[in-house]
Amino acid sequence: MEANNPIRVETLKEMHAASRNEDAREKSFLRQPTAEELASVTFAELRDVRIHTQELRNQFAHLLNRGSSLE
Repeated sequence: MEANNPIRVETLKEMHAASRNEDAREKSFLRQPTAEELASVTFAELRDVRIHTQELRNQFAHLLNRGSSLE
């Protein structure tokens, strides 16, 4: 009976595909990262921290320069 209903068959296929995608996401989430993946994330975070640090230094220098001109 279900085989005769193309909408039902397609819905079941879509549900099965979504379930497989969810299973794959869960497995990839639960596994340990590779050294390459970890290094990539670490270097990206380090770059972001350096950029932010430089921005803070620039802001501080700007405040110092502004303060020195008032004195």
